[in-house]
Amino acid sequence: MKNNARGRLHQALARGGGMAAVIALALPLAACSGGVGAVDEASTSSASGKYVEASSGEVHLYTWSDYFPDSLAKKFKEDTGISLSIDYFDSNETLQGKLQATGGAGYDVVVPSDYMVQMLADEHLLLNFDATSLPNFKNIETSFRKPYYDKKNAYSVPYMYGTTGFAYDSSKIDAADAPTSWKDFFNPPSSAGPIQLLADQTDVINAALRSIGAEPCTSDPSELQAVQDLLTSFKSKVGVISSDNIVDRLSAGEEAMGMIWNGDAHRVKENLSSMVYVYPEEGLTRFEDNLVIPSGAKNVDQAKTFINWMLEPEHMAEASNYTGFNSGITGVDELLSDSMKNDPAIVPPSDYDKAEVVQTCSNDVVNKYTKIWESFKS
Repeated sequence: MKNNARGRLHQALARGGGMAAVIALALPLAACSGGVGAVDEASTSSASGKYVEASSGEVHLYTWSDYFPDSLAKKFKEDTGISLSIDYFDSNETLQGKLQATGGAGYDVVVPSDYMVQMLADEHLLLNFDATSLPNFKNIETSFRKPYYDKKNAYSVPYMYGTTGFAYDSSKIDAADAPTSWKDFFNPPSSAGPIQLLADQTDVINAALRSIGAEPCTSDPSELQAVQDLLTSFKSKVGVISSDNIVDRLSAGEEAMGMIWNGDAHRVKENLSSMVYVYPEEGLTRFEDNLVIPSGAKNVDQAKTFINWMLEPEHMAEASNYTGFNSGITGVDELLSDSMKNDPAIVPPSDYDKAEVVQTCSNDVVNKYTKIWESFKS
């Protein structure tokens, strides 16, 4: 079998028995509310005809901070004649709020995570452009087609996937105090100093729920209260709540421990070899970020051209090597850097079987999450 990062990742997680269903986003996972049918019929927008490759104009991209290399923006202009401008957000909820405020206008391509694709589609904020009509749809690996949040490939194609865990600097935290769980993370040793926390209510609250033995999307009042109490006690130990500049801060030693996405952890380790990415005992979130077109996009042909162009293996591989995350595009594995192929932050332990795909919580649970999060940040 080919020794590449994707093959090893699939092997490592598949050995966990039931983890085949976790890795294969194409399998129908039941959402906490709404179900997959809600996504299939969610948008009243339709595709603007057959795929037409644009050769001029512009595309406005709205994506996560530090998640798209400048070199690709330049190459896209050279290859297609289309200019690419980029704005950045720090959480799925920020993206959602922006599209809600504009009715899906203002951007041509945005990059939501899996559960947020379903939420945006339910709110009629995504264009049903039929991703299968793209010439390069054939390059998407079979296991990344028909995900639970877009079973007809109406709205999305995969961009990057990864996990949300935490990392610590082993040169600052003694081996005896080395954290191995979310419980340890929310009760850090004094040597950890101020903790870095992602500005993402879903990631933070799901991690806190796991630390108390509860499941994501719970509506149990006692469990949600326990999470709020935990975060209240944890607040004094937090130094930064931000999803921006994580790599720079941890690489510079500004924090010795922090919640982090595995691709960012890989990039930190390139600068600071003592950084350790943790696979918590209670489990962690596996996510899939996607390229979608908002329902109010003004440059639809240019947006489709950009998405189709990104589905070329060499273009997605350049993005992967920059971000530190892998992608569900055939041919990318062969083009990944050796450091990615051999980093435990990218390729998990062979016996780790607790990576879970984030699903869509009910509106009621989302509202409860928001109240807990706003109380924590205030």
